[in-house]
Amino acid sequence: MPTPHLHGIVPALVTPFREDERIDYNAWQVIIDAMLTAGVDGMFAGGSTGEFCSLEWDERLVATRFCKQVVNGRVPLYANVGCITTRDSLKLARQMEDIGVDAAVIITPYYLKPSQDELAEHFIEICQAVRIPVLLYNFPQHGGVSIAVETAARVAAKCDNLAGVKDSSGSLELAIAFRNCAPGRSLSIFVGPEKLIVPALENGCAGSVCGCANIAPQLFVSLYRAIREGNRQEAAHLQALASDLQDVVPLHTFPSVIKEAMNIAGLPAGICRKPVGPMPAAARSQLFDFLHQTGLATAHAPRTAAK
Repeated sequence: MPTPHLHGIVPALVTPFREDERIDYNAWQVIIDAMLTAGVDGMFAGGSTGEFCSLEWDERLVATRFCKQVVNGRVPLYANVGCITTRDSLKLARQMEDIGVDAAVIITPYYLKPSQDELAEHFIEICQAVRIPVLLYNFPQHGGVSIAVETAARVAAKCDNLAGVKDSSGSLELAIAFRNCAPGRSLSIFVGPEKLIVPALENGCAGSVCGCANIAPQLFVSLYRAIREGNRQEAAHLQALASDLQDVVPLHTFPSVIKEAMNIAGLPAGICRKPVGPMPAAARSQLFDFLHQTGLATAHAPRTAAK
């Protein structure tokens, strides 16, 4: 059976940076508090939206420890432990377990493009090194390789703590196949693309781990609740808005648009680490207009006004 507490809307948290590119922990406190106030079901630290590739080893640990302290058990905390090598991923997974995260998430070894046999061995070794639930993280657009359903099944057969998959492939069929790949139990599958939330949930997936939830967490929480309550009309309306929000993310280098949208909406996401630079003026103007037309630009105005 899926791990019961791993479900719902889980923002893939940004990592806010100051102008000097240091992590802005005061800003992060504001962001995490806003997510919790909106009623999210979990937090995912150190993922792609969190610019984990730009973080040093110690920063990944300190950042996760900070998130753990702020969240304080109110919702499950997921942490990306993926590195290029199995050795480093295993070491980081154990350290994250010591910090007290509720689930480890393993991105595929980026850049290398390992074979499916190599991926299976990689995941199995990491899963068997920890006791906490583990999710595989499939993001072929950034990771360079896709996890095959058969590979996930091989891991599930050898690792009882494999709880599910964070699938950012964009394929609903693949997400459903991951859910059903382990005979005798169904895995908790979280989709990444915002456009898939309704169809994924209608097909038994657990929820969504998405970057756009940083911008408008209440939108995604309301969408999830509408589906669970059977309010199809409201769910369709909110899904359309979530899909439109996803469409603006490619306006500039990922995840700069998410951060700039948060800044516009009143959350202090700051900048991205170089080489990712600020949005060009024309793209920012397009983003600004979209957020105001949809009402998302003022989602956190009271919090900003109070600062």
